[in-house]
Amino acid sequence: MRILLYGGSFDPPHYGHMNNLRAAAARVCPDRVVVMPAGVSPFKQGTSAPGPLRVEMCGCFAELAREMGFGLEVSGWEVEQAEQGRKNYSVLTLEKLARENPGDELYLAIGSDMLLSFDGWHRWEDILRLAHLVVTSRTIGDDPALHAKARQLDASGARILFAPVEALPMASSVLRTRLAAGEECENELPASVRRVIRREGLYTKGDEVTNESETGKRACAQPAE
Repeated sequence: MRILLYGGSFDPPHYGHMNNLRAAAARVCPDRVVVMPAGVSPFKQGTSAPGPLRVEMCGCFAELAREMGFGLEVSGWEVEQAEQGRKNYSVLTLEKLARENPGDELYLAIGSDMLLSFDGWHRWEDILRLAHLVVTSRTIGDDPALHAKARQLDASGARILFAPVEALPMASSVLRTRLAAGEECENELPASVRRVIRREGLYTKGDEVTNESETGKRACAQPAE
């Protein structure tokens, strides 16, 4: 069985996230996708929306699962770890999946910018041992640098796959600003996500993310400074 891990802060999840997951899933053809919202230390304010609500909003990926025919699990494991004061690293999540799914092939979806800094991740060699990387390449012209980095990280060429994706011009930080200004962002946010935002009054004026660079794609990857 092939299992694809797709993590991020998802604060909030948007169609850009779905677009990248679609590309990664098309490259891998997974039997199951595990969407894993990143945990943030309870001693830091790192996301605007609390972890359990980010987990709930990630239910929007069910639409893509139905479209592409893979099984979907939205896991709150990293959020729970953070609530208990434990550090979150991608390698620990992969080790958990490997223990629970012995013999299955694991894949980790990451963005192209993350590959370029991958050898700065916590225990990155173990990540490559545990899983194949599926790199969604979003920036026009970045392929030469990406392929050079892939050769540096994995001389065999077997552990790093590329999934080209047409970039969608959206970012969670920009959407939070627009939501705080009263916009609905219906072209960027699935209806189920917008319902949670309205119900909980998320992303109103005054919400601030003080350490976003340490959440999502980096919080689970790199040791704390």
